[in-house]
Amino acid sequence: MQQLPKINKESLNLLKDGKNLLAFSAGVDSSALFHALLANKIKFKVAHVNYHTRKESEDETEHTLKLCKEWGIECFVHRCKLDESNFENNARVERYDFFKKILKEQKLENLLTAHHLNDRFEWLLMRLTRGSGAVSLAGFKEIEKWGEWKIIRPFFEISKEKLHLFLEANGLKYFEDSSNFESKYFRNYIRYNFSNPLMKDFEDGIAKSLKYLMEDGALLQGVEPKKIEDLWIFDRSKAPSPMVNIDKIMKSFGLVLSKSQRDEIFEKDGVVGGKIAIGWHERYVAIAPFIKTKMSKEFKEICRTHKVPPLIRPYLFKKEVDPSTLTHMF
Repeated sequence: MQQLPKINKESLNLLKDGKNLLAFSAGVDSSALFHALLANKIKFKVAHVNYHTRKESEDETEHTLKLCKEWGIECFVHRCKLDESNFENNARVERYDFFKKILKEQKLENLLTAHHLNDRFEWLLMRLTRGSGAVSLAGFKEIEKWGEWKIIRPFFEISKEKLHLFLEANGLKYFEDSSNFESKYFRNYIRYNFSNPLMKDFEDGIAKSLKYLMEDGALLQGVEPKKIEDLWIFDRSKAPSPMVNIDKIMKSFGLVLSKSQRDEIFEKDGVVGGKIAIGWHERYVAIAPFIKTKMSKEFKEICRTHKVPPLIRPYLFKKEVDPSTLTHMF
């Protein structure tokens, strides 16, 4: 194949050894990834979501099924109809819930998405307009833990223009999502007024800046948080900016903190959205689902001795986690 997009070695090794699920929309990005995976002899299954929002939606689904049949690839299709209110967020939740379902049922390890350099730059510009720190501006990583799975983005450093050229050079079919041209979506406004023009003229510089920003963000995050069941905990002394880790953990629970929520829990115990409890210890920060339950006197005394944050104690009791474990983790 001509102009085959190059997949980074680390991602390529994980893909060759792993059990993979490709998130496939039939657009430029996922179509390029589909054929790049084939060219690299990587085994994968396909997950496709049809939201029935456009006249071409069914054509994309039929193409997906035909393409997978042609290459002998197992394909899973999810059809749904969502409310127009807050569609982008609802659609994201719907498809990722579907991906989790297939990953679990098929005993797969990796979710592959076709996010590329342009997506990363769009994210940076969007977050910049809304007020964000370095880690949030840096955005998603090439390889990330996602619950019991990994999300891998093989085109992390490749521009959309290169993906488009690859498909055109090889006569490979793809669809253009007509909703990408609707100005009512903020991402599209950023894309066509700022991101695309800048990427066209300054791709190399933008790629370098995103790389440096990602490296700086990693330093701010410090050591990766540890996990026991749904309890997350990290060492305060090794987290230069604790709120960076807190934001990341909250997102794993499906919550994005507002400024007022961040202010409420900064170095203070609290409950976010009535669902997630956060507790500050002199050595660590602990985050767990918020529950209410009666605890034994013996358990309460152990928690008091080890200064376990009060809001975290009920979760430890329910899951039968030894409170002393938390202080011994560091």
